[in-house]
Amino acid sequence: MNRPQQATDLAAFVAVLVTVVVLLLIGVPPESLAIVVIAMSGLYGAWRREEKK
Repeated sequence: MNRPQQATDLAAFVAVLVTVVVLLLIGVPPESLAIVVIAMSGLYGAWRREEKK
């Protein structure tokens, strides 16, 4: 596998994980977090598709 791609995937995963933890700690309801995570996943998916071209 390509090492830079793995590093990017790991960085994106950690960023989403940290964001969710911070939002939970400040009291955001879990229902809202689901929406945020879905939106972040969609943005990352769109970014990855552009990168592969």
